[in-house]
Amino acid sequence: MTIPVSKRLRSLTGLGLMTSAASIIVLAASAEACPLGDHNSPRVKMLHGAMHALAAPMTLAQHQSHPQPPARNELGTYSRDLPKGASAPTSDERPPIYGNLGQLSWSEVGPAAQEARAYFDQGYRLGWGFNHAEAARAFRAAQDLDPACAMCLWGEAWVLGPHINYPMLPDANARALVALDQARKLAPSDELQAVLIDALSKRYSPDPNADQAVLNQAYADAMEAVQARFPDNPHVALLTADALMNLSPWDYWEEGGKIPKGRSGRMVELIEGVLGDRQVGPLKALPDHPGAVHLYIHAVEASDSPERAAPHAARLAALMPGAGHLVHMPSHIWYRLGRWRESLDANVQAAAADDAMMKQGGASLLYAEGYHAHNVHFVMVSALMGGDGSTALAAADKLADLVSSRAQQEVPWTQPIAAARYSAHAHFSAPETVLALPEPDAQFPFVRARWHYARGVALARLGREDEARQEIAAIAVLAQSPVIVEMPKLGVPGPDVLTIEEKVVEARIAQSKGDYAQAATLFAEAAQVQDRLPYMEPPFWTYPVYQSLGAALLQQGKPKEAQVAFREAIKRTPNNGWAAAGLYQASEASGDAAASEEAKALMTKNWFGGGNPSLDRL
Repeated sequence: MTIPVSKRLRSLTGLGLMTSAASIIVLAASAEACPLGDHNSPRVKMLHGAMHALAAPMTLAQHQSHPQPPARNELGTYSRDLPKGASAPTSDERPPIYGNLGQLSWSEVGPAAQEARAYFDQGYRLGWGFNHAEAARAFRAAQDLDPACAMCLWGEAWVLGPHINYPMLPDANARALVALDQARKLAPSDELQAVLIDALSKRYSPDPNADQAVLNQAYADAMEAVQARFPDNPHVALLTADALMNLSPWDYWEEGGKIPKGRSGRMVELIEGVLGDRQVGPLKALPDHPGAVHLYIHAVEASDSPERAAPHAARLAALMPGAGHLVHMPSHIWYRLGRWRESLDANVQAAAADDAMMKQGGASLLYAEGYHAHNVHFVMVSALMGGDGSTALAAADKLADLVSSRAQQEVPWTQPIAAARYSAHAHFSAPETVLALPEPDAQFPFVRARWHYARGVALARLGREDEARQEIAAIAVLAQSPVIVEMPKLGVPGPDVLTIEEKVVEARIAQSKGDYAQAATLFAEAAQVQDRLPYMEPPFWTYPVYQSLGAALLQQGKPKEAQVAFREAIKRTPNNGWAAAGLYQASEASGDAAASEEAKALMTKNWFGGGNPSLDRL
């Protein structure tokens, strides 16, 4: 019987027998004969077949552990502000009708008059595109044009509520209560509209101390009841799935990604029913509903089979080409599957769509500095994984201008976005360029730590060991700061990320001195910490440290052990050209012709940077 490497590592740790990185890799090498990993594993068989069917060899993805995500923080007014500009001086100004948001329409509800209908449809579309502030503007415009439209008020209340990326603001709760009260007073005679308004009312409370989790549960229960009364309606089914998704944001799967958590199985069932992937009672399929594709990507991206969303992801951008976030969303699947070029292209297009909408005032500050910056972040990491240094660095420089201090203060997950630019420089820039980067604001220790990390790597490459160690010491001090210590409560694993930074810089110092055994040990320790980071796209750490471990082992003259480390990197990041280049060199050195040929093909197909990656850059 083959014992999975991860389980063997846990066993060794518990027994106190883990003595070196080399011993770990020797054990792993004895457990994996195939260059692609253990084909006795059902999951590896499944991914192997799926990826080769896409003509992408050696693209195994290893599921990461997804611990219970911490509660997200409550945002400030930032998330509802609109940018100041001639086209949108206030959030109450009537927005334009955008002509590039597709054809989605819930024709059986909402206003009949043409202009009011256009705004209602626009609000509904933007709501599924997570541009909530602009969706609310559209619903308010529909209300102005048709004061008797109860569902126009429902729509505003719907987009004011919490969702998987953000909690609800107190002022939004008050506005939603007013809208729903007005909707009820209009007393729609249509049963569907009446029960939808009643169900949504369960999500809001006049009590400022009400437990939002309890309210979310009540809303989900109410939507399940609505879905039972209208079991054929795809819009109702999707709203129900959305309510279920909000019960445990970003936490839908048990360890291993195969078994849904809680009510997530029902969520997936309903979405797949809307998409037409399975029959769910009398539910009618509506496969071109962009919200269904959007939710499905989020639902399965962290599962053990994210590739099931690929056919739908490939259609999403065309369904709503003017909604930047939806143009971006397929990259969550492309990134998981190692389809780096497609991930890069999707986010270049998404950033362009966002730029166009923002020029018309169609984005809140949160959207501009959160979602839009997220797209640029994805451009950077996708280019990085493909070896395209010039594109990665251009995106990194753009990030420096996108994420403001206010964003980082009020939305903690924007700090990893702001910090990411230094990772790109650590990968691609000359040491002198890195050392010339300006010092970030001291009030953001997570960002500042990444700056110290990049400097430490640069100094190690220059052989300036004492100065590099000063950067490690600076990271260690920041790791003790209250902001970093409290970050896990806000959804960012700050302490673990800083631990990786310290260990990687220390390993780079050892590497520069020729102490490859010590470097391997430190890289192995960093890789273990990385493996316990919660799931996030892009990942909280920009590359799999196993590839650095492989490089150190190869430099140490241990090509077989290096092969195993590079395979571990490829499992975590399929189609990883960096790791494939290392695996090619290790396979050549060990005389493994078959693995060498496959690794070379993998590198050639997926490396779109100039030249080949050197071992000290892996």
